[in-house]
Order: sequence, then C-alpha cells, then structure tokens
Amino acid sequence: MSETVAGGAPKFPAGEEKRESMAADTATAGRQTNRKLMIAGGAALILIAGGGAALLEKGNLFRAVESDVAKDTKLAKGVLHRPVLLGIPPIVSNLDNGDGRPVYVKLTAKVEISGARDETALQTTIPEIQDIFQTYLHETRPEDIRGNGIYRLREAILRRLRAELAPLEVTNLYLVEFLVQ
Repeated sequence: MSETVAGGAPKFPAGEEKRESMAADTATAGRQTNRKLMIAGGAALILIAGGGAALLEKGNLFRAVESDVAKDTKLAKGVLHRPVLLGIPPIVSNLDNGDGRPVYVKLTAKVEISGARDETALQTTIPEIQDIFQTYLHETRPEDIRGNGIYRLREAILRRLRAELAPLEVTNLYLVEFLVQ
C-alpha cells in the first residue's frame, strides 16, 4: 500500500535492475556484432569481386602485351630483313588437256619472301619453287585458266609456297609473264 500512497512506480529489488540493464547491454552488443558482421561480409564481397575482376583484366592485359610484342617482333624483322624479291626463271609446262593435244604454258614469276637476309641466301630454294609451279601446272586444265582462273592459279600456288617454305614468310607472288599456247 505504501507504493500507491507514494504515487510512484513499484520499486524492484536491486538484483532485478541489474538483470534488465544486462539484457539491454546484451541486445546492444548483439546489434553491434550484427553490424560488424554485415560490414565484414560486405568488405569480403567487395574484395572477392575486385579480385575476380582483376584476374579477368590480368588475362586481357597479358593478351594485349603478347600481341604488342608480336607486332614489335614483326616490325623488327621487317626492319632488319626487308622482303626479298626472288626472280624465278621462265617455266614451260604442258597442261592436262585430256584429248591428247598438247597445250603449253610459259610462266615467269617473282616471289616476295620475308625473313631471309638477301637473295643469295634464297638461291637454293629456286628449284623447290620451280617444282611447286610445275606440279600445279601439270594438274591444271586449259579451261581452269580462262577468265579469272589466273587469279585462282596465283592464290593456289601462293598457298603451296607458304606451306612449303614455312620458316620463311612468302608475302606475295607476282606473275610477270603468262603465255598459253
């Protein structure tokens, strides 16, 4: 009754106040721990995403550096060893006619080759190049040469030359003279 007469709130014993303040402290500490965990999780997520992006960018960076080095190497080779224009002696060959009547072709060409020091270093490859021309011409029919067939012939021989002279780089093939009888 004295409580109502005093008009105040009921007083708890001292032990109960401590329990309430400890519960409040624990709730506050729990909220702070949750905040710390969320911040740490966010930071970890940012680090993982940044690391993944860095790895992707690193791969692109290495590819870019490799392509730059390849371009520089190609430029250096071009500066050190200019392309050599190798003249091929005239080649006379018969075409595959099929009807027994011979059809002859006279061909003179120049082959542009990169990667050699000078023309004398390439003199040993002339018989090999002549063999490539002869072999292809023996397989060709007169109808294959008409129209834009000379372009196809040039491209086919160029492909064969590039494959056969592999360490050297065949950059172009010029047909200087092309006569069909």
